[in-house]
Amino acid sequence: MGEADKKGRKLVAPDGGWGWVAVIGVMLVNLSTRSIEPSFGLLFGDKLRDMGVTTMGASAIMSTLDATINFSGLFVGPLIRKYSYRKVALLGSVLSALGLITTFPADSMTHILSTYSIMGGLGVGFAWSSTFVALNHYFSKKRGQAIGMSMVGTALGMMAMPQAVQLLLEAYNFHGSVLILGGFALHSLVGSMLLQPVKWHLRPEEPKKTEENEQLENKVGKQENESEAQSPLLEKPKIAVTTASAHDDIEKQEPIATKRSQQMLRIVSTGSMSAHKRKVSVISNISSMDFTGSTCHVHTHVESDDEDGHHGGIFMKNLRKKKRTSAGKDVKKNSTSEKDVKRQSEVSTPPSHNSYWKRVVHFMDLDLLKDLIYLNILFGLSIFYVAELNFKMIVPFFLHDLGYTKQDTAFFLSMTAVSDILARAVLPPICDRVKIRRRTLFAIASIFLGISRSVLAEQTEYTALMVTLVISGFFRGATLINFMLTISEHCSLEKLPAAFGLHMVAKGLFIVALGPIIGVIRDISGSFPLCIHSQTLLIFICLVAWSIEYVVTRTSSSTNQDNTDNTDNT
Repeated sequence: MGEADKKGRKLVAPDGGWGWVAVIGVMLVNLSTRSIEPSFGLLFGDKLRDMGVTTMGASAIMSTLDATINFSGLFVGPLIRKYSYRKVALLGSVLSALGLITTFPADSMTHILSTYSIMGGLGVGFAWSSTFVALNHYFSKKRGQAIGMSMVGTALGMMAMPQAVQLLLEAYNFHGSVLILGGFALHSLVGSMLLQPVKWHLRPEEPKKTEENEQLENKVGKQENESEAQSPLLEKPKIAVTTASAHDDIEKQEPIATKRSQQMLRIVSTGSMSAHKRKVSVISNISSMDFTGSTCHVHTHVESDDEDGHHGGIFMKNLRKKKRTSAGKDVKKNSTSEKDVKRQSEVSTPPSHNSYWKRVVHFMDLDLLKDLIYLNILFGLSIFYVAELNFKMIVPFFLHDLGYTKQDTAFFLSMTAVSDILARAVLPPICDRVKIRRRTLFAIASIFLGISRSVLAEQTEYTALMVTLVISGFFRGATLINFMLTISEHCSLEKLPAAFGLHMVAKGLFIVALGPIIGVIRDISGSFPLCIHSQTLLIFICLVAWSIEYVVTRTSSSTNQDNTDNTDNT
């Protein structure tokens, strides 16, 4: 964060304290804005049938909502950088609540699209992105725990919302239910207000002392104490002047002085030693440092051992002259180089349209698109998101096709959600303690997730379905707690809003491009298991792309290391 307190100590993220209050705020924001999404069919089903809207129209409303949420990422980065994550979260909370409130008198599909899908989608996108950025500012070491806890609240809301919607519809019909849910969404304003600027809660960084440094400090301290007890020279410290008689007197104390000089040589830095071999007198050894550890500039008698036999005083004078002349040359070189830079900048000034485009790129941090590793991360996460979204949509139809009732399906999904929540609650503290990258943890969990879902596709018995769904739900939670952290560990905090915004845009593009293809596979084949296997294939495409990147980077790094070693040997 680059800030320091009055004592000059570096200020870092609190990793606790008010950060846990911010986690509660994020839980409240997500609970108020996102928990209604799985209950869309239950809430809008009767109303859409009364308006004569087919299933394709309902799918269009949900697709528009999801696309708006993701494409809002284009504006999230610039808005957070210009204002703050707190203000953007407040804006998103207001838009999300207004989207529901203004939907209650809806009598046409166009009305629902404009209010619920577009206005509400923008609000959810702004709120979701800004809360994620806020948690990344508040936490560094415990980031996984914080995001996992915030996601637990969202999952609990998604479990409770269908029952709440059912009760509201029975008591207040569609219009009253939507109005009440819009009022509930206003609770996200309270959660957004809890996202205080992190600079209010920064704490000084604790100094890290290794065992070697502590042993070295103890050893130096013991040597200084022993020298103070043994040396009588410390009783009356004097600044020695090198005269011939003083030099003779000091040489009589050679045994004591020799011990003192050996102790001093451990403290004096090697940078003060000249390239010429010379014999330094006892006075120079003692007087080069005073007894508080600071240096004293004292004239010392130096006997030069070079072939010319020049005295140290002549050597020092020549050295000063060389330093002055070299400094003058450096100043002249710097002045001429600055002039050259100014001339080059004046000559190579880009046209106005190029400078405008550069301002747009800088404002939206589009230079992130030059980072090939970041682009590969976007590709993997986006293709995984398509598989995840389609799996949630197809599981109820898969269970219904096997002949299970709605009550059985609801129980299956509830148990899957329980194992998902368990993973989000238990795994984050473990992931924060292990020294493994988040992307690696995400990839490992994705492997088991894909395998468990393919095994699920071949099951028909009640017990086998229950076990595989619970296992699949646990690994789903394991992947989702590391899903967004794969971006935050790659990008700096300054680039994170734009990086996350571009990630949302990429998800929207992949949903539009690949989402219908999975539906086509189901319609042509007529097989739900084949459709689930195709989703597993998408997950493994993500892993293959990341594996190729790993091999390429390792090969290039080893090649560069070999070239460096050869250059050093030469």
